[in-house]
Amino acid sequence: MHAPSDLTPEARRVLDQIEYHPTTHNLGWHDLVVMLKEVATVDESHAGAKVVVHLANQRLELTRPEGTPVSEQTLLELRRIFKDAGFM
Repeated sequence: MHAPSDLTPEARRVLDQIEYHPTTHNLGWHDLVVMLKEVATVDESHAGAKVVVHLANQRLELTRPEGTPVSEQTLLELRRIFKDAGFM
């Protein structure tokens, strides 16, 4: 499985950022959630503060960070599920 070819340019940029930048610290929560909705099933709760991502046979729970950028740990977890799903 590869990432969908019909991603919006913004979603492709976010996915590329996760794949190619080992310590990206400038990825915003909103941009991340928008991209995830294009490639996976996303369930939001607590006014969008928590999301559960379902991709292939993977499931990942994420919590909106206090600051703007998404944490390095979150990026590593996302990279793992994308890799396991064959996106990377």
